[in-house]
Amino acid sequence: MRSIDGVLPRAPTGRPRVAAVGAVLILCLVGAPVMSLFPVGLWEAAEALTMSGAGLGVLVFAPLVAGVVLLMTWLGTRWLEGAGVNHPTSAASLVTVTAMATPVFVAFLAPAATPVPGNTTVSIAVLSAAVATLGMGACMAWCGLPDRFQAGVLPAVVVVAALLTALPAVSDEMRARAADERSREQIASFDQTIAVLDDPRWSLDQVHEVDGALRFTYRDPDGTPVYVHTWVGARARGSEGIRSGCEFPDVRCRNVDGAVAVYRGGDTPAELRTHLNDGVVACLTSAPGAPVDLVSTARSLRPEAPGEREHLVRAVTS
Repeated sequence: MRSIDGVLPRAPTGRPRVAAVGAVLILCLVGAPVMSLFPVGLWEAAEALTMSGAGLGVLVFAPLVAGVVLLMTWLGTRWLEGAGVNHPTSAASLVTVTAMATPVFVAFLAPAATPVPGNTTVSIAVLSAAVATLGMGACMAWCGLPDRFQAGVLPAVVVVAALLTALPAVSDEMRARAADERSREQIASFDQTIAVLDDPRWSLDQVHEVDGALRFTYRDPDGTPVYVHTWVGARARGSEGIRSGCEFPDVRCRNVDGAVAVYRGGDTPAELRTHLNDGVVACLTSAPGAPVDLVSTARSLRPEAPGEREHLVRAVTS
């Protein structure tokens, strides 16, 4: 009579135990990723129906979904049962649910959790295999513990639930690392002198490439942002560059302390543009309505110092 305290049969060695382990691994490593493609395809079909105006057609998928999930569970049960695995229905159901749930978690809660960058579908398949394997692996490891209680597939349920719950945090961490790497690359690859705001009241927070310029975002202690754009290419060349757009009828420009203040309605400038020491054009802007004196703030603009880029990288990635 075989034991029911774990997913593996009692035999410590020999073919029955090896066959059970192999069957569980195949279901997790092959079956789970294949099954995870079903909700991905279903989602794409539902999007296509919605975009075509036949959104209500999604309802016809309900019996199809139920039927396919039951079929996958039944096939998994037969597979595990034939290999002598204990609790075959519970184990197959858990692997199936994992394969169905992982795409949902990735799509709605953890979009950046992509172990295969640039391919969400393959990433979902890999994650489904990993979560199912770790979960069922916990069950198989449980079988080897002394004085264990009859846990069935409970260890797998706990591990799978923990891993799926952790996916959003993993996604946030991967997104943060990708953003840091992108910021590092943007700063390191910039091929001309970078304009920086050298004022203790303002702290460097972010960097982006915007409209052909490298834009640093600085914030004061209240969180108010101000933006320093370093222009590149034709926009930065000569007096025509610093006065770009001043010829438009709704734009008014005037010289202020050797800089160009750009007004787009109102009595306060929307931009303050200046040439730095080596001819780099720096453009200072703030959020609409923000209480920022661009003219006085622009006096703290300067070109980057030699070797300062690593400090700039640390500032935007810390």
